[in-house]
Amino acid sequence: MRLPISLFFEILCFCFSIIFYLKKRNKLQLYFIPFLFITVLIELLGRWATFPDYFGKFAMYNIFTTLEFVFYSLLFFIHYKKQSFKKFSLLFIPTYIFSVVINLAFIQGFSKTFHTYTFLLGSFFIVIFCCFFFYESVQPDKIDQQLSKLPFFWICSGLLIYYLGSVIINALYQYLTSNDLRTEGMKIYDLINDSLIIILYSSFCIAFYLCPNNTKKFSSQS
Repeated sequence: MRLPISLFFEILCFCFSIIFYLKKRNKLQLYFIPFLFITVLIELLGRWATFPDYFGKFAMYNIFTTLEFVFYSLLFFIHYKKQSFKKFSLLFIPTYIFSVVINLAFIQGFSKTFHTYTFLLGSFFIVIFCCFFFYESVQPDKIDQQLSKLPFFWICSGLLIYYLGSVIINALYQYLTSNDLRTEGMKIYDLINDSLIIILYSSFCIAFYLCPNNTKKFSSQS
C-alpha cells in the first residue's frame, strides 16, 4: 500500500510533535499532539475506510474541517496580544459554527458533498487572523525580535500559504473538474493541494523545533 506524500508529511509532523514535546515540554507542541493525531486518523479513514450511506466520507470531513478552524482560531486567541484581536478570534468560533450548521442543514447538505462555501469562509478568516499576527509582530515595541526564530511565525506562515492557496484552488475547482479538463484538472488540483499540505506541515515541524526548552522548568514544577 503506497503512502501518499501529503499523508507522509502529516504523520511525520505528528511524530515531530511528540518527539519535541518529550524533549522540550512546550505547550505549543502539546496543543498539536491530539490535533495531529485526529488529522492523521481522519486522513487514513478518508482514504481506506468504508462508510455507511447515512454518514459518508464528506460528513466526516465536514465535521473535522469545522473543528480544524476552531482549533486554529483558539491558537490565534492564545498568541494575540491585542484584546481586540483576541475578542475577534473568539467571536469567530460560535459565528462560524452557526454558519456551518446553516450551510449543512439547508444549503449544501451534511453527507453528500463537501461544505465548500463555509470552508472558503473559514479559510478567508484564517488569512485575516494571520495578517493580524504579522501586524502585531511589526509593531515598534517588537521591532528588535527576529521573526524567523519565533515558533508561531512558522505556524502562521504555513497557515497563510495553505489557506490562501486553498481559497484559489477551491474557487477554481469546478473549472478544473469540468468535462474538458477533468483528467488533467484533477492532476493539477491534487498536485497543488499536496504541495500546500507539505508546506503547511513542514512549517509546523520547524515551529516544534524552534520551541523553547521548558524541560528544566517542567522538572522543577514536578
